[in-house]
Amino acid sequence: MKVLYIGCYREGTGWGQAAIDYILSMDAAGINVVPRAVKLNERQIELPKRILELEAQDSSGCDVCIQHVLPHLMEYSPKVKNIALYATETSNFSSSSWPRKINCMDEAWVINEQMVRASEDSGVTIPIHVVPHATNFSKFESSHKKLSLTDANNFTFYFIGDLNRRKNIEAFVQAFHSEFHKNEPVSILIKTNKHGLNPDQCAKEVRNICNIVKSGLKIYVDVNDYKEDLIITDYISEEDIYSIHSSCDCFVMPSYGEAWCIPAFDAMGFGKTPICTDVGGMRDFIEHAVVDPKTLQRSWTRGGILVSGRLEPVSGMTETFQDIFTAREDWVSINIKELQHTMRQVYEWHKESNPEYSSMKQKGLLQAFEYSHQKIGTKIKELLNG
Repeated sequence: MKVLYIGCYREGTGWGQAAIDYILSMDAAGINVVPRAVKLNERQIELPKRILELEAQDSSGCDVCIQHVLPHLMEYSPKVKNIALYATETSNFSSSSWPRKINCMDEAWVINEQMVRASEDSGVTIPIHVVPHATNFSKFESSHKKLSLTDANNFTFYFIGDLNRRKNIEAFVQAFHSEFHKNEPVSILIKTNKHGLNPDQCAKEVRNICNIVKSGLKIYVDVNDYKEDLIITDYISEEDIYSIHSSCDCFVMPSYGEAWCIPAFDAMGFGKTPICTDVGGMRDFIEHAVVDPKTLQRSWTRGGILVSGRLEPVSGMTETFQDIFTAREDWVSINIKELQHTMRQVYEWHKESNPEYSSMKQKGLLQAFEYSHQKIGTKIKELLNG
């Protein structure tokens, strides 16, 4: 079998990294995969050598075409088996052109279990299978340099993600400054960037968001009296991102919706106790089903903590295509009070050297191994041969 894989693996984004890992997963499982890139931005990145080797192959004679692109860009070919691989972060996409385009394909692959329901509710009628993101877990076993980002004695809550409405950075800032007194040995760090803004412009926008939140809290008269928000907006290497994980203590992702969330997954693998909204892919990898081989009883183990929320109509996503992320869709608004309590709990566990906290860190690392290139590649191979 020969597979043509079309995706945005040259983007330098989370979506691009997911594409790289899917290609390497298929290669690790012995699938003859030929990648072809769709370029949607101007960034230039250094690809793994193996991707370049696979890319140099002739694409003729492929039996399967996996199209890991936005559904409205998908095209059916009668010469191959056509697979739609896509991500969504809301309750449905029924008001868009996506269901019609997806239903022209032979099969749909989605990132998490919640997406199966969202696709069915949107009118997708072709077979749907869950193919989670994969990762090279050797990064969790390697040592990474520590950065002097905060006082070494401080416990640091941190966020890594794009600057957009869906990520809900405001909830993180509100929960942190509402819960922790400025004299407590805790810090908040935000690593973000935004397409179209240079690092200084992005830092200014983030600072403005933080100040608006703090002004609204009215705990102190002057926003400068609050604990300082540490902000990083430079485009940095993956190794530097790993260093941020290694240097901080507890990852927080209060997003309204996530198909997967690579930074939250990596935080779990690094033992950084991710605290995330109970939604999407984060629900799948943070709480992991374990089946006892003798009794076949299922139990759940946690590599982090999920915080509940409530469904709300999508709003504020004005920089996306017109027919997606509209108020005809719902997403999950995190319970900020519960987020506060959870951040406090993790901080207290850290101070007390709580054994449950240590166990959660270890479970996170073990769960990360379930998403190796080899294991996800084997799952893909089974689906292709099924």
